[in-house]
Amino acid sequence: MTSKFKKGCLWGAASGTALICALAASGNAHASGFQVRETSGTLQGSSFAGMSTLSSDASTMFYNPGTVGQYDETSYSTGGTIIIPVAKAKNVSASGGTLNNTQSFSSSSGEDMANDAFVPNAYAVWKLNEQLNLGISIASPWGLVTDYEGDFAGRYYGTTSSIKTINIKPVLAYRFGNGLSIGAGPQIQYLDAEFSKTVDNLAGAGEGSSKVSGDSVDYGWTAGLNWEITPATTIGLSYISKVEHDLEGKIKFDSAAKGFALPYTDRNVSATVATPESVTFGIAQKLNDQWTVMADAQWTNWNTIDTLTFKFDGRTNAAVATSTSTSDEYKWGSAWFGALGARYQYDENWAFTGGIAYDETPIKDKYRNVRLPDSDRYWVSLGTTYKAADWADISLGYSHIFAQDADVNLSDTQLGTYKASYEAHVDIIAIQAKLKF
Repeated sequence: MTSKFKKGCLWGAASGTALICALAASGNAHASGFQVRETSGTLQGSSFAGMSTLSSDASTMFYNPGTVGQYDETSYSTGGTIIIPVAKAKNVSASGGTLNNTQSFSSSSGEDMANDAFVPNAYAVWKLNEQLNLGISIASPWGLVTDYEGDFAGRYYGTTSSIKTINIKPVLAYRFGNGLSIGAGPQIQYLDAEFSKTVDNLAGAGEGSSKVSGDSVDYGWTAGLNWEITPATTIGLSYISKVEHDLEGKIKFDSAAKGFALPYTDRNVSATVATPESVTFGIAQKLNDQWTVMADAQWTNWNTIDTLTFKFDGRTNAAVATSTSTSDEYKWGSAWFGALGARYQYDENWAFTGGIAYDETPIKDKYRNVRLPDSDRYWVSLGTTYKAADWADISLGYSHIFAQDADVNLSDTQLGTYKASYEAHVDIIAIQAKLKF
């Protein structure tokens, strides 16, 4: 059997790899807003039913730190998820405004603006004594990449949008004698954001492009409880706070924009953006030695995404007095996610899971834009877990997500109009390895 030292080294290497990959990978939102729900290959197969109640794998601690106290032995978990989204605009129509009416807006329908992504994770729970456990999670729970071709008809509203995060949560959990475990800790979050769009030549024909980017490290907290009320019934409740980021970065223009008769100028930039708070609760009921059913609901307060303003340290164009900042209205609301799933223990080595879920968008029709043409989604998932050894389990999960069509209807006197209907779906494959001793 692998030694404890080697297992500890393996988790350390896996967590380091997760950090590096999270920085390099393109986050790709397919849950509501710019949430990346893929933090657990074990939960993937049940559409994340059981995310507040199960303690079968350390990866469940991301949604409920209260589960950390339920472990009787040290446990490591690491995995990764491949996200394969497709999002296409159809019935596209666009026209120029007062600033860009000399340009062409004839790009065709059918362009896929979503990128594939790989999202890694790593978790560990260390047993300190009979009541106290320490846990840590490393995941990338928020992300977004939308990328259009250069002739995209809505390019004045946005071309490339990117959000990447790394979230680290150390958790201390205490288990009482009645089956109740409570856990809490800080969350340390790195966020990197980048947004590009086309800019017009204010003194003649032609167009250029701008890219605004910034990053920050900021902090929040999380707390939760997991209560095994009876040997067959477990309930869970958890809270994850918002993390408000004060981004610092640059706005840069390409050579075309800098070469205009009225040129654009690179500037330093600052902005404030927050990842949202959420409340998750659920119940798991063991029906017999083989069957367990799980139900979970999560409320996410996306009202933090209201108006995104980038402030510059001077005019980006000397001829425009208002070019010291730029703002986009989002006006997002709160949203619900609900999942129902089941786990079947076939024998001592094999278990199978399945689940369905509903994922509500926080985006109101009036404010839907080209950067994230989000809509309500429906999940169907299947998964399996194989016990490869007394100290090692391997889980594999698959989900297909159906998204409702989403209409985008933008109009601005200066930038012109853009209308399209977006259709989307997502395939997800996730794997998780659990090591314990």
